[in-house]
Amino acid sequence: MGRIESVFDNYTSRFLSENDNKAGYADKYNHSYFVMQESLLVDQTFTQYNTSFQELLKIQSLYHDIGRFLQLKLVGSFSDYALSQRLTGICDHGDLGSTIMHDELLRELFPKDNIFDEEIAKVIRLHTKDNKGLLKFIKRELIERFKNYDLRDLFVSQKSGQERTALTAVNTAIIQDADRLDIFRKIVNRIWVPNVSHENIHEQVWSWFYEGNLPSINELKKMGYWNANVGHLIRMNFINQMYLVPELQKIRDEQLIQRVYTVSGNEIVKPAYDFAIEKLDSLIDESEDKILVKKRYTGESIG
Repeated sequence: MGRIESVFDNYTSRFLSENDNKAGYADKYNHSYFVMQESLLVDQTFTQYNTSFQELLKIQSLYHDIGRFLQLKLVGSFSDYALSQRLTGICDHGDLGSTIMHDELLRELFPKDNIFDEEIAKVIRLHTKDNKGLLKFIKRELIERFKNYDLRDLFVSQKSGQERTALTAVNTAIIQDADRLDIFRKIVNRIWVPNVSHENIHEQVWSWFYEGNLPSINELKKMGYWNANVGHLIRMNFINQMYLVPELQKIRDEQLIQRVYTVSGNEIVKPAYDFAIEKLDSLIDESEDKILVKKRYTGESIG
């Protein structure tokens, strides 16, 4: 076991040994390793990092949900809304995870060097956000430019601001896509089955969903629009939020949307699943290089 895994396992062991919420802690532990492994698989076909860049992605992906463990201990669930009500200045588990990294784990990972601290914490914080402002940086030419830097030089050079932002954007996108893929697979494998609801969904929420502008769970709860069926729209909106065609292709090849509906869907939410299937096909088919999704939100090419 390497240093990265050892620090992670040492931190999470304090939660895994508790009697309460054992299944929840174990699920997040396994999920963290899945996202790391999936992110490194994506690197093999997409970014093809050297050892230093790959190690950075490995840390960011393995620790992306590090805040979930303390969250479960504090509020007894994985509700980011409940967490935001409990801790001032914390919006979600990404914020909490970033704080934990700064307060404790980055010193263990890099006891003599803090040059990468902010970048690691930033991606952990951003993986729970809708990072529209970063889309324009997910471009092949920028990826090739930042890969030409020595990783350390990338963070000390006065001329590499755009390349550093591109690295942030790309690693965040890889982690978010792996994260969403695992959520679909967990439902299909009945590791987690969403609650069943007979409540209708407000027409405004449907409108946001079809426009690709669905607010976050926290925002929907604050506005009073949340119920369990809205959670289906959140998950189907993953398709519209994903960046990488190979990850979308896995969802299509494994028929994950159809299988998620079989496990947890109902007639109220069926239009969202039908829409997501059509969206999935169009995103894959429209991609020119079969790696990057071509159009997002504003219609800008990010390929």
